[in-house]
Amino acid sequence: MKINVTPIARTAQEVGIPFVGHVSFNVGVWRAIDARYSSIDHLDGFIEAITPGSDTLAEQETGLFGAWIVYRADASLIPKLVKGLREKQVRVVPTQALAERWLSPLPAAEFTDDPEMKYMKPQDVQSWVKAKDGYTNNPNFTKEHAEKLVQIRRKLIYECQKGGVELLLGSDAPQVFNVPGFSIHHEMKYLVDAGLTPYETLRTGTVNVASYLNKPDSGVVKTGNVSDLVLLNGNPLSDITQTRTIDGVMMGTNWLSKEYIQAELKKLEKN
Repeated sequence: MKINVTPIARTAQEVGIPFVGHVSFNVGVWRAIDARYSSIDHLDGFIEAITPGSDTLAEQETGLFGAWIVYRADASLIPKLVKGLREKQVRVVPTQALAERWLSPLPAAEFTDDPEMKYMKPQDVQSWVKAKDGYTNNPNFTKEHAEKLVQIRRKLIYECQKGGVELLLGSDAPQVFNVPGFSIHHEMKYLVDAGLTPYETLRTGTVNVASYLNKPDSGVVKTGNVSDLVLLNGNPLSDITQTRTIDGVMMGTNWLSKEYIQAELKKLEKN
């Protein structure tokens, strides 16, 4: 069964309300593009769109984000997808951290000892381990196909960037091994791993977001703009991981020092 999104889309466009949403299996990314989704998260439906014959399968056969069929994906179809997104001005929030941490071939143990896990309840971390184990123990799982999923998603992200599709920074946290705040730093690293420059990556969370939200006084540092700033002790243009060297945060007229931030984080520790 295919869902008709046209009436909703038509009404939203008539009253000038941009709309977004998950691209459900029964809608598919091509209908989402035609309906002029404002943005698409997670690369929803992208793998299916470049996998010949995916439209003959049931949702259970394709897997989360197309994990079970990605080995059949045809990279030569990516330009057509990118062209469609660009022409309809659909933004994309890759949330690559979901794939790199949840759907990669790496075991759960690779992430459970990450420092930021102390800010999550132990039962939440265990539920993430269960989700990860459920994926890797699925009969359809192979390490080779899981690695293919990560790599083809990286290529999709790179081609979107190169092809003029505006990328927006997001991580879908809290989600499997993605702790709010910390996960954004992982996401930026994964965007660079996908082929974006650090400068292009920083734009996904600053200039591009301000443009998407139609906030001309945000996204860049200049006189008269909103003073939401992060002061770093390193240069993220040469090494994107330097976004973690936070010395303080400016929020409007409030200065949050490194000491204050660390003290507040201490209060949030769960274990």
